[in-house]
Amino acid sequence: MAELSDTLFYVALGVYVLAMVAYFFAMAFTRVTVDGVLSSTAAGTRAGRVGTVLALFGLTTHLGSSVLRGLETGRIPLGNMFEYSSVIALLAVAGGLFVVQARWGHVHLMGFVLAGATLMMGSGWLLFVPAGPLVPALESYWFNIHVTAMVGSAAIFMLAFLATALYLARDTAERRVAARSGQRFGAGTVGAASVDVGDGRDAVTADSVVASPLELRRALSPGWFVALPAILLGLYGSQGGARGVVGAAAVGGALGGWAWYAMPHLPSAGELDTLAYRITAFAMPIYTFGVICGAIWAEEAWGRYWGWDPKETGAFFTWVLYAAYLHARATYGWRGRRAAWVGITAYVALLVTYFVVNLVVVGLHSYAT
Repeated sequence: MAELSDTLFYVALGVYVLAMVAYFFAMAFTRVTVDGVLSSTAAGTRAGRVGTVLALFGLTTHLGSSVLRGLETGRIPLGNMFEYSSVIALLAVAGGLFVVQARWGHVHLMGFVLAGATLMMGSGWLLFVPAGPLVPALESYWFNIHVTAMVGSAAIFMLAFLATALYLARDTAERRVAARSGQRFGAGTVGAASVDVGDGRDAVTADSVVASPLELRRALSPGWFVALPAILLGLYGSQGGARGVVGAAAVGGALGGWAWYAMPHLPSAGELDTLAYRITAFAMPIYTFGVICGAIWAEEAWGRYWGWDPKETGAFFTWVLYAAYLHARATYGWRGRRAAWVGITAYVALLVTYFVVNLVVVGLHSYAT
């Protein structure tokens, strides 16, 4: 079963990549009018259906991989970073398909959800561990409760991060288009989807001038969209030597370039901002529950609830940042871009707590020596 589980994992990874390409293809064959109305062509519609079918097939295969690994080991498949990364990707794709696409109708975000999931699976691939029993320190019923909550919240936070990053890009484009039009920007928590007409009426209720979606793409420099992800992923790929750097940089550059191209097809900045907020607000109680369960488990295992171990410190710091994001999102003057940057920082802290603290920093929770 272990060998079949590993095979299904790689099949799912490949199918996700194909589904991502199909979703991006569907976007490329969707027309955007000057009024911002999306109209898919026949080819785009077919590509979207193919992407959905492939994503569902990949999700089923991925689920089969995790179930078989659990049956082989006799525990939930969350005992190491490979399994942890795999299940984060699995839950993120499920959330993308059934909530972001099916329930909220944002089909053009699915390509980015799959990109995030495949990058997480790629990270897990680099940390592959054969199926085996838990290390003795993890043999507790608290393991199932604590780790499941942390993995679930991490997957949801990934969706929030994608929405926040796209919001910042789209909001920047909308602001620049507004500035070029010579009209005053209405700002506010709902982003820059509209421009204040400047006749003294309230910015929320006033008639607004809708920017041409195609202008949104022209307002941004494609060079930054390609260079920044290429540099960040290239640094991550340096673990694999020169080939790792080139390969990861190429993937990062391609995804960044596609984000620039997709700008007119994305939901408005206001919609993305609201989407990120709703997802984060849903994930935060789960993450809080996971941290509390971890503290109770620590008291049972080590005789204290909290010891400021590097992982505990990172988890607490991440919690504070997400709490600050939710507070900022509800505070006048911090809504919109300022709150979004707090959300981006919170997800970076989560990744640092997961990857850097686990692999580099020596502590009770880490794999470093």
